Amino acid sequence: MKKELCFIIGLIVWILFSCSEKKEMKKGLTLDDCPVVAHQVYMNGDTLTVCDLTAVKDTFNIPLSPFLSSFEIIRLENTEEALTAEDGRITVSESYIGVYSFKAGAYKLYNKEGNYLCTLSSPGQGPDEYNIGLYDSYIDEKNGRIYLLSFRASKILVFDLKGKALQQIPLSYLTHKGRFIIHPETETLTMMALPFMDTPSVVWIQDFKGNVLQEIPAGQFVVHPGDYSNEVWESLNTANLDFSILRWDYVTDTLYHYLPQENRLQPNFALDFNGAPILLHNYIELPGYYLTCLFTQAAWRGEMPRFSKILVDKKTLRGCYVDIKWNMLGNIDGPNELSFSRGYFTANMEPYKLKEQLEKALSQPEKLTPEMLQKLKALNNSITDDDNNILFIGKLR
Repeated sequence: MKKELCFIIGLIVWILFSCSEKKEMKKGLTLDDCPVVAHQVYMNGDTLTVCDLTAVKDTFNIPLSPFLSSFEIIRLENTEEALTAEDGRITVSESYIGVYSFKAGAYKLYNKEGNYLCTLSSPGQGPDEYNIGLYDSYIDEKNGRIYLLSFRASKILVFDLKGKALQQIPLSYLTHKGRFIIHPETETLTMMALPFMDTPSVVWIQDFKGNVLQEIPAGQFVVHPGDYSNEVWESLNTANLDFSILRWDYVTDTLYHYLPQENRLQPNFALDFNGAPILLHNYIELPGYYLTCLFTQAAWRGEMPRFSKILVDKKTLRGCYVDIKWNMLGNIDGPNELSFSRGYFTANMEPYKLKEQLEKALSQPEKLTPEMLQKLKALNNSITDDDNNILFIGKLR
């Protein structure tokens, strides 16, 4: 409770609103000045928080640092075998970083200093290769295991920390775009999948031999016909196992908590467009907040404007559109897509894009402290366009 209160106080102290409806800078405002944009609905013993999109009016700049207890800039080794791409998804443990890039066509393992260690797998038909691409991964550093799951999978690939293939885990059902949680102490896993007609369950727990222990039937979540443009999302940033499906047909629109003890999905948060045009969106659950990202085709392609984001306080139900600024680096924007997952913030940038943002910040030195100015100059001067990608990793509070 004290930790969450400190986080909220810290967030309020750092917040600088950029505008109201006219996007004009307003100083001295805090999150408490935002209107209440959500209400709670009680049904069958559950509490569902519903955000009314039409009630979200204000936009403010919010610094990244209050969300984090640490922040690291990691320069990846710049050798041919270590190269990756900006589309790379990042998996983090205490000492290791795994980066899967569709463009680079491989899952590569690095240490926290950015040194390349090995390549675990690549696309192909071999026994330890994956089909199409990887959708989820997890590094179990304590037990020396790395788990990889492809877009369409009948098994989870398992490797040790040196890249040696180990015994695979057969999946109970053919899995499309699955997200998983490994429970090594019981040799079980929880799977959350995009259920096509050939996947009878949307969530299930199984053992490492493929036996189903409990499951949630696919029911209303079935995607028919099967379409890989839909997504499964989970955050795992709290003690809850949060789960939602991002669908282009908008049939489902709820962030759920899976309660394994009761084997049920508990509705937790939803966005009500209330007559406004429906946009594709996903939910990220943070310790004290719900963060909703609204997607447009232009933003998806990396064009401006960037993805719109709505932040809702779980306690006060107040909220606004937010633009997250990297105050640790002169309030640059960072990449269009940010990840808050499994207790970590991660981002991946190509060097020339980072330089563009740093140079923009440096062009207004009057807005920077002497210490920040020196820091940005040093970082910018150390980067060349031929460098490998640069990663940003922070632990969530």
